[in-house]
Amino acid sequence: MNVVWRKEWINEYESPWSVFEKLALVNLTDRNEILKVLGSTHVKNIKHHIGDNQRELLQLNGFNVERLHQTLDFNLQEHNNKIIHSLITPFSELYSSWEHWFHPDLHWCSQCMEGGFHSWLHQFRLFDECVFHDLKLNHVCPGCRSAIPFLLSNRQLKHAFQCKCGHAFSNFHVSSWNEWRSPDQMNPDVLRWLQANQASMMTSNMQSKWIIHAEHCNLKRLVKESPEAIKVFHSDDSLHRGDYFSNRFQKELLRVISGTVQRVVERLFQDSLQNHQHCITQLMELRKSNEAIEFPEICPFAYAYVFWRKSILKEEHFYGYNSLRTTLISDAEPLIIRDLLEYFSDQVFSYQMKILQRLDARILFWILEKLVMQFSENFFCTWLEIAGKRSKEISVPSWQEIEKMRDQSFPSVAFKYNFDESSSSSSIEYYHLSKNESILNKFECPYQHESAKADIQSMISYMPQKVAMLIMNNPSDENKMLQKTVETYVKKLNF
Repeated sequence: MNVVWRKEWINEYESPWSVFEKLALVNLTDRNEILKVLGSTHVKNIKHHIGDNQRELLQLNGFNVERLHQTLDFNLQEHNNKIIHSLITPFSELYSSWEHWFHPDLHWCSQCMEGGFHSWLHQFRLFDECVFHDLKLNHVCPGCRSAIPFLLSNRQLKHAFQCKCGHAFSNFHVSSWNEWRSPDQMNPDVLRWLQANQASMMTSNMQSKWIIHAEHCNLKRLVKESPEAIKVFHSDDSLHRGDYFSNRFQKELLRVISGTVQRVVERLFQDSLQNHQHCITQLMELRKSNEAIEFPEICPFAYAYVFWRKSILKEEHFYGYNSLRTTLISDAEPLIIRDLLEYFSDQVFSYQMKILQRLDARILFWILEKLVMQFSENFFCTWLEIAGKRSKEISVPSWQEIEKMRDQSFPSVAFKYNFDESSSSSSIEYYHLSKNESILNKFECPYQHESAKADIQSMISYMPQKVAMLIMNNPSDENKMLQKTVETYVKKLNF
């Protein structure tokens, strides 16, 4: 196969995916043929099915690197490595493999693709918008809604730059090479960030580390922001490695986390829930005027608080605990995000062990307080968003839906951990993307007049335990009907 190619067709930050699509187009060939010609000896000896491991584009393991270099007149592997390292260097110790940082399916910008260009920055999980055009990235074919594997593969692709369904990502023909172009400029904030990473790679400065979660960090927006807070920690008595796993330390960690949730609750009651405490009492104590009537309409603010609390603490029942004071939270924790808190804790612990060989608990506690505080507030707002409709329906989401609400509510954050070896002091920069839209004025409470508050005060509680006691004392048909009514109502609000 005599290959037609010019090295000028490869652009800065370009991924091998669009390089091979252009190669397929100008040579009127398909991707399997490219792999057979440029593949390693192992790939060439495979007679039937060539697996995905040989088609991957991160490290190009299925290729004969020398033959690829010779054919393209360009070192594509070195080009790959340079871009990938500049993207993941600040986070290199968070995960052991490159694969974690890049989408397994193709993510692309429609405007970039019009020029035959696809970038590693499109595949990077921390960007959900194109860093060249500020457009939302595509991740499925607009024609058939199928995902395109980020591989050198014909699995979901037909001709070059074309899905099997016929949808064309770019309208090129064989002689379209003069229409190929890279974007004019990159977002300046992202460019500065990449250049700083490349400089860091040259100096091998390991005294600064970004602590993030790949699913909860929009890097393109974060690099535009100044830190929301910076906290400096001077050298202090620290803990040894074994202390981190001790029961004593884990109890202290629980106390800090629980105390943070408690502060959020107190803030809610001082602010958005200040005029709804009687509504919360009504719902949590299952109050109504008498046994013969239906339970009254649920206030949306009471609905949001009661089920926010039940879900965040993973409590069994929404009713029965002290609704207006929060003493029970002092020995509970936000179990719904335990895995995420453990992840951040382990990252802080690992880095401190590396640079200090000891643990400064103050830093860990400060980071976890920020996470718990912001998540708890976001999660309450997410519950409030659905409270208007759900409170009228007397319904709750499933646990699967609540887990989606959890992921939606976990803040987009980054912590930059800086250590000054000369003074043995540390500083933590906290970056957070806030949601400015307020939803507190979208709903109306039906119980704000004084007579309604007095009515609730005089209502009777029909919690399941009390109704069960009624039946023990008097197993009448009326009491059994009451029990059935209460059980039906509670069942509608269980998850």
